[in-house]
Amino acid sequence: HNLIKSLTKAEKRNFRIYAKRIQQNEDLMFLKLFDLMDKQKELNETALLKQLGNIAKSKYSNLKRHLYSQIIASLRMIHKEKRANFKVREYIDYAYILYGKGLYLQALKIIQKAKVLAEKNHLIYMRLTLVEFEKFIENRHITRSGGNKALDLVQESEDIQNDANHLVLLSNLRIKMHAKYIQHGHVRKKEEAEKVRTFFHEQIDHLDLDSLGLMERIFYVQSRVWYNYILLDFESCIKYAIEWVELFENNPTMIDRDVDLYLRGFHYVLTTANHIKDRSTHKKYLEKFEHFRKKAYTKFNHNSQILSFLYVHSGRLDDIILNGKFDTAKDTLKRSLNRINRYSYKLDDHKVMIFYFKFAWIHLGNQNHSKALFYINKIVNNELNKLREDIQNYARILQLICHYELSNYDILNYLINTASNFFARTKGISEFLRIAIEMFKKLESTGELEHKTIFNNYLPKFQALDADPYERRAFVYLNIIDWLESKINNTSLQKIVQGKIKT
Repeated sequence: HNLIKSLTKAEKRNFRIYAKRIQQNEDLMFLKLFDLMDKQKELNETALLKQLGNIAKSKYSNLKRHLYSQIIASLRMIHKEKRANFKVREYIDYAYILYGKGLYLQALKIIQKAKVLAEKNHLIYMRLTLVEFEKFIENRHITRSGGNKALDLVQESEDIQNDANHLVLLSNLRIKMHAKYIQHGHVRKKEEAEKVRTFFHEQIDHLDLDSLGLMERIFYVQSRVWYNYILLDFESCIKYAIEWVELFENNPTMIDRDVDLYLRGFHYVLTTANHIKDRSTHKKYLEKFEHFRKKAYTKFNHNSQILSFLYVHSGRLDDIILNGKFDTAKDTLKRSLNRINRYSYKLDDHKVMIFYFKFAWIHLGNQNHSKALFYINKIVNNELNKLREDIQNYARILQLICHYELSNYDILNYLINTASNFFARTKGISEFLRIAIEMFKKLESTGELEHKTIFNNYLPKFQALDADPYERRAFVYLNIIDWLESKINNTSLQKIVQGKIKT
């Protein structure tokens, strides 16, 4: 049922044509089941059995299996001309069939066609399969290929094997670095940074980077992005993120092969540009991204559509925050929220949590403090265990800011204690969190007339932290300095942000 619901109109039409072509029976039971399932918004198997004439459950199970396999087969027919890996696999199947019939010279011709296509599209593992099959044939038959052919194949096989080893190592490394970030966020102190550096360099120092092929280079650059991102070295991070995008743009076949990875490269250019407040780079790549998305969207599969939403909409929200355009954000927020609701079953909590945090900060900037609190509470009240502890920590400080703006002073003491207990359960309180809690304790216990003095006293403390490479990560998500300046100057957060852009 889920598979049928994921089909486009064109795919459904193609399946019906395919089904009738392979079996000229007007009363195809599996096609009838397809139509019945397609009409159901929610799966109701009791109703299906009744509509199928109360057939036996064993027959129904077989019918479902048959339908599933036929849908997959019809989808493969559609996509085999669109994706090089599908075509290469088909060539491999043809070669095995021809070889089985004793037509090994024809099989070798098919293998050569497949090798050209696989090399053009950087399909390393398939190239290895093809070379090994070619070696098998050359070893068992007289192919008139020349005396050095076997040795050439051995060298080719060893070269591909070396590339494949690099590919596996670097593919694993990028996943390991990503997992470290998802679990722990950015490094918090020098010791953590040294552990990350040691781990990373143990993996790559033995590699000859100049010998890497395209896919290995992409995976290497991706690993570098995560490595520098975790270390808060955003200047290096953006350099590798831009190289990531350029590797795809200089090799257009790679965009067709893995458009999702291309979209992801854009995302990290935009994210790091936002972190270092590089407004010109952010503007340039957001416009470039929007243009590509608009041009290519109809070719995206469902996963690519969701990723393009996540990355483009995140870039739009960052653009609002980066340039202080909080009062113009209404339509952008509405579109983003509509997409979150539409794709809710496909989005993990981490991605949604980041969106909610950005929603909250934008609403705070637009002085809609109740709405900001609404989204922050969604993060604070969500049981996500150790998923992005840093965001959950900053959310609790933003929660205090929202309640302060709403003059809910009577609840501040309770929230301060709750936040402090939460920080104690994680990996130790950072200096940013400690100073923020200390400031709110003073605000809670002091009359309003003294609050501006408190803000003035704490502003330089936060400014000093912003210069600390292991503390400044907090200001990426929660720019409390701008908020303090808005309170000291009796002006809006929007004016503070936009005033800094002009200067």
